[in-house]
Amino acid sequence: MMKHSILLTGATGMVGRELVPLLIRRDDVDRIFTFVRVTRQQARSYKIVPVGGDVTASATLGLSAEASGEIRSGVTVMIHAAADTQFAAPLDQARMVNLEGTRNVLAFASRCPRLRAVVALSTVHVAGRRTGTIREDDLLHTAGFVNSYEQSKYEAEILLREHMGELPISILRLSTVLGDSTTGEVGKLAAIHHALRLCYNSLAPMVPGTPDSAVDLIALDFVAAAVEHFAIDGFQAGRTFHLCGGKDVMTISELLERTRETFLQHRPSWRKRGIEMPAIVDLPTFELFARSVEEVGDHLLRNSVAVIKHFAPQLAYPKIFGDALCANSLQAAAIVRPAVVEFYPKVVRWLVETGWAGHGNPAKAAAGD
Repeated sequence: MMKHSILLTGATGMVGRELVPLLIRRDDVDRIFTFVRVTRQQARSYKIVPVGGDVTASATLGLSAEASGEIRSGVTVMIHAAADTQFAAPLDQARMVNLEGTRNVLAFASRCPRLRAVVALSTVHVAGRRTGTIREDDLLHTAGFVNSYEQSKYEAEILLREHMGELPISILRLSTVLGDSTTGEVGKLAAIHHALRLCYNSLAPMVPGTPDSAVDLIALDFVAAAVEHFAIDGFQAGRTFHLCGGKDVMTISELLERTRETFLQHRPSWRKRGIEMPAIVDLPTFELFARSVEEVGDHLLRNSVAVIKHFAPQLAYPKIFGDALCANSLQAAAIVRPAVVEFYPKVVRWLVETGWAGHGNPAKAAAGD
């Protein structure tokens, strides 16, 4: 059995937190290098090797000469999950981590003689303002982007494709990761979770889109299992896979109705407050509303609009993400994607009952992990 030495960037991110335990339990994984401390429980594993690093710190990744030499001489798999996920970040800032960080990771990878796999986590929303069906091998377009995160990840994918001839690279595009499919637990709050809190508190009066626009959501445990699979057992160099709902999606109207039902079921007092769910409006109306709030709205409403205005407009560009390549590989590995109508209410219930007690700030950049 080949023993793997893994370098994981983004070990403390939403997906990284869930992925680390899966890698630890594998008999064929010898060491897992992470750029920062992992959880106390994970750190008990002899396989975890924390090293000081930063993907923005040139091709050395900010590593000491000793750590760099140890990793380069033995690493067989690199999983690049570190990212700046701030939708509102200036483009230059987003590029620093998402584009230049990827460039540095590739430069480091080119000096690793035993390397057999580089797996880069991206987003299905590199499709930007495109509409319709987006295939796994689609990339180049001129439709534009909703935010700097989408654009910087798109540019990073172009860079990754340019290096596929010289390095064993695979790209995993994730749709919106929600929470655990069994418990509903959310390890780290993201924009979608904050948007649900705004709905709960009647601070999101409208969302852009049409009632039948698709919302693609996936379970965290499914994503972690899929990343583990594609990084080791199911790795395919030169391929891009969509970790998404595919045809298993909810429309905006269905999502809002299920959200309302879950609020009422688990917080009966919510009904007494007479809170209305957001209205579904076209994009110009939503943008006019956002500008008006920024100009004359009160502080609380301005902050609420700031949370959603940089990602909610994506709902106005309806699309379905094809996932045939991903589905075929996961089916062969007996990895089953949980149905969104089953796990979505569990996540909303967990958020309500814990008071949105996820860990960390989703807007924080992850240059190291």
